[in-house]
Amino acid sequence: MHEFRALPMKRAEIRGVALDLRRSLGLEGRLWFPVLQLVEHAFPHLDKQYHFEVAEYAELGESHGLTVREGDSVCIKIREDIYDRAYADEGRDRGTVAHEAGHYLLHARSPALHRHFGGPLKSYEDPEWQAKAFQGELLIPKHLVSGMSVSDVAKECGVSYDAAEYQLKLYAAGK
Repeated sequence: MHEFRALPMKRAEIRGVALDLRRSLGLEGRLWFPVLQLVEHAFPHLDKQYHFEVAEYAELGESHGLTVREGDSVCIKIREDIYDRAYADEGRDRGTVAHEAGHYLLHARSPALHRHFGGPLKSYEDPEWQAKAFQGELLIPKHLVSGMSVSDVAKECGVSYDAAEYQLKLYAAGK
């Protein structure tokens, strides 16, 4: 069961948020997105009430990352083993960081994120689906990967093979 419902956002809208972020950082033409620099340096520079933490396994347990809002303060926490692998450019773990960046940008300051007490939830209202879509759109930009192979996308974008394959299939299907 999903715990929260977000404002509805379709993939095209999420793609726009990711592209706007890339443009604002002057990175719209680059395949490789520096996601750790985003959460460690850019977000704190832009938002004085944001901070980033590397958390121990004992704190996060099975959760690879977490975006927490307490009052006006927002914190992205990444489990230390995930952080270390993201720092070493492991695609899956870079994806985790991008996923949490998606929660920060799409949900952390949203007054419309509210508890969901069961029943069907449309995917475009699901904050987890939205963050996953943001992760793919940020790290694998549609306008740059047209005609590339899955292996080339994985290597050039710094993502897992599975993430590259998933995103390219979406793009091929016209999504």
